[in-house]
Amino acid sequence: YYMGKLIAAERQKEILKLLHDNGSVKIGQLAEQFQVSRETIRRDLSYLNEIGAAQRSHGGATSMYEFGTVPIETRINKDADIKIKLCEKALDFIPPTGVIYLDAGSTIVHMAKLLSQRSGCTIVTCSLSAANVLINSDNTTIITGGQLNSGNMSAEGFQATNFINNLKVAVSFLGTNGFEQHKGPAVSAFADAQTKQAIIPNSKLNVVISDSSKASTSALIQYASWRDIDYFITDSDLPKPIYDSISEMTNVILVDV
Repeated sequence: YYMGKLIAAERQKEILKLLHDNGSVKIGQLAEQFQVSRETIRRDLSYLNEIGAAQRSHGGATSMYEFGTVPIETRINKDADIKIKLCEKALDFIPPTGVIYLDAGSTIVHMAKLLSQRSGCTIVTCSLSAANVLINSDNTTIITGGQLNSGNMSAEGFQATNFINNLKVAVSFLGTNGFEQHKGPAVSAFADAQTKQAIIPNSKLNVVISDSSKASTSALIQYASWRDIDYFITDSDLPKPIYDSISEMTNVILVDV
């Protein structure tokens, strides 16, 4: 059936529903159904993959959730190995005491997994996926509150930013959907950008964690300048010209993967 030209966010929501019902989707079928190019669908699926809502597969995507509830932890793809290494490096910035903020997004969920093996931390997060991972850990976990975004499993909007505006944290770990054409980390949704913008001035240390593929991915809105970020942790495949230009604005840490 024909869905008409939906705006990207609506289309992505519909794709998530199809994923939920069928377990997987194919690029060709989606392009036909939504009357958009395969390239557009590829971008949608890459975005859903990036925020941890779907798993990219050859020619399409598969659902991250078995029966709509349990994340399929077993499907750790090549990118996950890279993300875990980046997050292991980021553990260097965990203070002995003080509050840690975890952003939404699939990379930061790996950070939550590493933190769940520690104890005594106070962790604030807008990510339900991260909170879920931390449920049985010996840490204090605080959820920001706000409107639920089922796409990236996070709380956002007025309540979330209002809550964050009253916090002071030692370190925040932030993600990005891509930063090609931008002079700072960027994301694909305005509400996501707002949440990130709220935490940056209230955090002593801001650390962006992202694999180097995001250097060639374009996201809609830049939420900060690289100058607002204290450290950028990425893998050693980051192209040298990009490394050079970002290094002028922040400390880039390259992790061998």
